[in-house]
Amino acid sequence: MSTLDETQTYILTKGQNIQLSDKSIQTENFYVAKTLRHGGKIRFKIRYRAELQGFCLLEILLIKAQIGTMHSSMSIPNGALTTSVQQTVREFNIWETGDYYFLFKMSANVGKFYIDDYQLDWAAS
Repeated sequence: MSTLDETQTYILTKGQNIQLSDKSIQTENFYVAKTLRHGGKIRFKIRYRAELQGFCLLEILLIKAQIGTMHSSMSIPNGALTTSVQQTVREFNIWETGDYYFLFKMSANVGKFYIDDYQLDWAAS
């Protein structure tokens, strides 16, 4: 049985099990067909842990593949050992369809991040 408050959600891309240390990690290209021009919201969800010896940002860059320029970004500050899984959800503004990829990197080489999983989705409002 369908209810009125059900929301259509389309997964644009997702990934899991990324270990990040001194080198950045680039994901495979993915195609974005649903944008803010279609209404709704685009959300990025990430679950991660960290083993750090100092302050470090987990930087997530959304790159438009055709032209190689940064489209959106977010930074998650971390100051020490984070053994329990943390989850962050943010909205991204994507107005154009096309191929994109994520670049994950650390602001300093002070340990490791473990990205358990991430997902970019479009949800109708």
